[in-house]
Amino acid sequence: MISDKSVYLRELLYVSYREMPLQGVLKTIFDFLSVHMPVSYFGIYNFFSGVITRIAIYPQYENQFLSPETFQIPDELLKAAYQDTDNYGTWKCCRSCQTKGERPYAKIAKMLHPMGGTNIYMPLDFWINCTQFRFISVHCTSECSYSQDQVDLCEEIREPLSAALREILDREKEARPRMHGAFPRRDESQGQAQAFHSLDEHIAQYIRQVIQYTNGRISGKNGAASILGLPSTTLWSKMRKLKINSGRL
Repeated sequence: MISDKSVYLRELLYVSYREMPLQGVLKTIFDFLSVHMPVSYFGIYNFFSGVITRIAIYPQYENQFLSPETFQIPDELLKAAYQDTDNYGTWKCCRSCQTKGERPYAKIAKMLHPMGGTNIYMPLDFWINCTQFRFISVHCTSECSYSQDQVDLCEEIREPLSAALREILDREKEARPRMHGAFPRRDESQGQAQAFHSLDEHIAQYIRQVIQYTNGRISGKNGAASILGLPSTTLWSKMRKLKINSGRL
């Protein structure tokens, strides 16, 4: 049954999204999910370097229970989430999460959905060894509990959704006119634009932050390599390439 739903949604999206705006495709997803589970709204978000930014949301309610457009996860909370071994690896697949409680992921869910409730986290795609990724949060603001079958359904449709939304978002990005502020700010005193950070610089900055979290520990259960999901030998190699000295952070 679930496989039939997956095929249905995949075909529906791939046939229709080429001619539809993003909000039209979001409505299609929302209508499909609403048949199988309680949904108040769902959003697409981007995570990078501790900052969560909302890409899109449906429906676009004009009231206070919407998630914020962007917010920074406090360093200590982010560190606690990385070191929460009970949830290690669960961010790579769909799972249900409450906004109540003192666990790190519950606190982050509360920041994402200030009015409380329950959500299903659905990862879409990852870059830079999973330190940047996009995800969907299917949210119910009332008291409810998502069943394992409902979580499994989200996992079943996750890959076709990811493929469809990736192309849709790329298409929207290409069609969007260049906005003010999209380029580096000009330093009037120097008469030239300030340069963007390169991808390697972003990666190096993130690795330094994780090493600082672990007080310079690279290997072991709670070491930087474990948190980053890398073999320690690979992390050492990246550190040499990026000229990162763990003893001088």
